[in-house]
Amino acid sequence: MSPHRHRRSSIRHFKISNDILLTILEFLDPPSLWRMCKAFPRVYSLAMEYQSLRYKYELAISGMKDGPVALSKVPPISRLQLLLTYRKDWLELAWTHEHRLQIPMPAQVGGSGGFIHHIHKHGVYSTLELSELPSSRKNRPPALTRHLKFTTSAIDRVAVDLSQGLIVTGSIFSYQGQIGIQLHFRDLWSFGKHPHAQALNYEFSSQISTSAAVVRMVVLVCGSKLAVSLEVSGGRFKHLILNWLNFDARWLDDQDIQFLNETYLLGVTTKSGSAIISLYNVSKVASISVVREFELPEIWCNTSMKFVPNSSPRSDLLQPSDALFYSAPETRILAITSTPAAISHSEYYPMNWLFLKESYFSFPSRRDAFRVPWRQWGQYGLAKDIDAPPEAIRGPYVVGSKVFYVENPPARSSRSHGHSRSSRLRVIDFSPFPEPAALSMGWTSVGPRAGLIPSESSRSIPSSSVDGLPVKDLCATEDNIILFLETRQGYQTVNVLTFGVPISGSSRRHR
Repeated sequence: MSPHRHRRSSIRHFKISNDILLTILEFLDPPSLWRMCKAFPRVYSLAMEYQSLRYKYELAISGMKDGPVALSKVPPISRLQLLLTYRKDWLELAWTHEHRLQIPMPAQVGGSGGFIHHIHKHGVYSTLELSELPSSRKNRPPALTRHLKFTTSAIDRVAVDLSQGLIVTGSIFSYQGQIGIQLHFRDLWSFGKHPHAQALNYEFSSQISTSAAVVRMVVLVCGSKLAVSLEVSGGRFKHLILNWLNFDARWLDDQDIQFLNETYLLGVTTKSGSAIISLYNVSKVASISVVREFELPEIWCNTSMKFVPNSSPRSDLLQPSDALFYSAPETRILAITSTPAAISHSEYYPMNWLFLKESYFSFPSRRDAFRVPWRQWGQYGLAKDIDAPPEAIRGPYVVGSKVFYVENPPARSSRSHGHSRSSRLRVIDFSPFPEPAALSMGWTSVGPRAGLIPSESSRSIPSSSVDGLPVKDLCATEDNIILFLETRQGYQTVNVLTFGVPISGSSRRHR
């Protein structure tokens, strides 16, 4: 009997050379590279050794994307150095430069589209001044920013869309006992008619009696869509949704609205005793439809509800052409605030802030009921109680995945203690790839499917940065936090705090 030869199966392991592995890794986007680094120590070691890969890794944990500027103009090592400084300074709230504007009053002052604007009325006409904000990502220090000044008919509000070179001005007038609004669609640089506008101006009646005072007017631009929001005395709200390319228009009566993109818009209101978010399809403005409704917690009924604006780009197509990197649109955070409508003089109730990924609303075709209960979709959000008097809080404002607000010391508290406490600047960072951390106080609801881990930090605002004045308002961009201080001696001070060091120079950080 001849012996049989037994064959043993074997598994051979082949080690990929570093050269081949590097070639493969260069094709990965930042999130994929980060995941590879977490799974394979060898990949992490290579990423830390090679600057182009390290740059991608840092983009991922910063929630950023590489900009369109060619690598031949700014190599990876320069981008990496800037990104590391930029990220560290934001997390530590250590700005590198302060730039102040002293604006004579009375004036309407605000920020929009990367500019500070102030409007001065002179009877039947107005002067509009625009000051561009500095940016380390665009290598544009304060000395290289652009300043524009125009004389025009009387205006009350301004909205700037830098990606379209568009500036929209709005003015309120009285017509046959009703409040009317006139809008102008102008080129940002020439102030003439915007080349894509059907006409220079558009007028409409708000159907609100002139006996009612307009408390607030806001203009929002999202591609071809525009919204004019009016808050009038008595707690009423009117929103005109307009396609400014063909002037199709429609009114909504929600408490507040916010564009997701040119196709979808969110509205928040109270219906039949329930606080809800409505998801509207506004692709055809003349026939706006409700796609779905989302119930909010019961305690949000009979409160003042507002969306928080997010100043980062909504899509990759809106990225600035001269930015070295920018906030990844898919990491954008959606925030909604709820403030009690009636607060007694003896006590106050906490404000409720809700955070979730904006991308949650990007899939309206999923198999949900038309009315989605809070117990279902609340699993995707985080709720925080702000246990401070509402009049002491300025903000919040959202930039990409970061949330900023200022807490001013209560005036009566300062007087009772005989000394002045400083205002505090606070940030909540929802990094897309966070390290595990314990939640701080105040988080009352953490949805198991939220995919968000908040990291909070704060610092006192130096008295020299605010001249000892309370912060009246603030706004934030990818490069700056802008503090609007209370008016003093006929002037309002606007302090622009800029983060990151331009490649061509360096500055001392303000800690």
